[in-house]
Amino acid sequence: MTKAKTGVRVTDIIFVTGLMTGLLLLPSEAFSQEEEEAEESLETEEVVGEYDQEIDLGVMKVPPMPLVVPMLAQQRESRREVRPRFGLHIDDMDFQDAYEAHYPENYGVLIEGVVRGGSADLASLREGDIIMEFDGEKVRYEDHLLRMRNARSIGDTVEIKFFRDEKVMTTDVIFYSQKAKVDEFGEVPAEVGKRLSPGYGGGGFEPYFIDFDFKGINKFLKANKFDAIPGGLVVAWGGGGMGNVGKGWFIGGAGGGFEKRQQISVEDDQGQVGWKAYKLETAFGGVTLQKKVPLFTDRFVLDVGVLLGGGGTTLSMSQTNGDVTWGENIAAKNSYSVRFEKGYFVYRPSVGLLVRIKNWVGVHGSVGYLGTYAGDDKWTEKPFDFTVEGVDSVSPAVPSGPTFSLGFWFGY
Repeated sequence: MTKAKTGVRVTDIIFVTGLMTGLLLLPSEAFSQEEEEAEESLETEEVVGEYDQEIDLGVMKVPPMPLVVPMLAQQRESRREVRPRFGLHIDDMDFQDAYEAHYPENYGVLIEGVVRGGSADLASLREGDIIMEFDGEKVRYEDHLLRMRNARSIGDTVEIKFFRDEKVMTTDVIFYSQKAKVDEFGEVPAEVGKRLSPGYGGGGFEPYFIDFDFKGINKFLKANKFDAIPGGLVVAWGGGGMGNVGKGWFIGGAGGGFEKRQQISVEDDQGQVGWKAYKLETAFGGVTLQKKVPLFTDRFVLDVGVLLGGGGTTLSMSQTNGDVTWGENIAAKNSYSVRFEKGYFVYRPSVGLLVRIKNWVGVHGSVGYLGTYAGDDKWTEKPFDFTVEGVDSVSPAVPSGPTFSLGFWFGY
């Protein structure tokens, strides 16, 4: 009895031990196989992801780990396709660019750099080339070329006509799939090579507001029974224009002028009523030299420059009794006329800002100082060219002081 019981216990122990060992080994092998299949799945996803292909998860034996799907979605999102790109640094043509390249036309866009491996590089476009036509249409300026490019799709082929070494050539540009790189803030950068342009030139109507000291002139007007001119700013109506001579430098011209006048009735010693009037005129103008710099975008352009030229102020006064005919003695009719003139050198340093509403029109404003210089403060009486000095050696002042301007600008 004892031996039988002992034999059963040994057998039971062996069986139980083998069963437990098998149960322990089976999950380990299953887990190892599952891990190997998951790693193989990840490698497959990475290889397929490089070609931007969709993955058929249905053919996989083991579903991916929970983190695999969002990782792949993020990978595809970071490699998404964007609009077609040339891979160029481009800029608008100016006179100096065309002259140096011996380019005979008045349209086109200059290539200032080529991104290695880009669509333009593969089409053999090079720095210094001038793009003349895009698929048969003349390229007017930089934004015009970019708008035509944006109307295309990845995979499109366009013919580019360009100018190089005094020869006109053509090439086919294929817009290959190029992935957008996302910066540290999650933003997709702007067009590769998009350079801000200060423009090529233009002009417009731009009045100047000038601080004019009328004290000396008002003293003369009051002595002759006229009203004083209110102090403060006067509006000099004018404007100007300029052209790009290269490197953001512009040369042009500008100027303005204003006029004040009054007519009053007067009575002479004999009680006869007549008329007296005065007219104050000021005008200035000169050559402008400016440096323009785009701010953040080419819709905002800062300019710093100076106007150098000349100006003049004329104060004339006349009187008549209103009963003058040809052949009569004017002096006997209490009629006379006198005019005083003052010429001077003008300079106006200024800082301005152009805000482009459209490519061809904008609003321009500036602040500056209108300075004048003359050898002395004496005026000249016309038509006899007599020198007229001020009372107590003080003559009426000419325009001089802070100024600002605001007006419309036409051009690019």
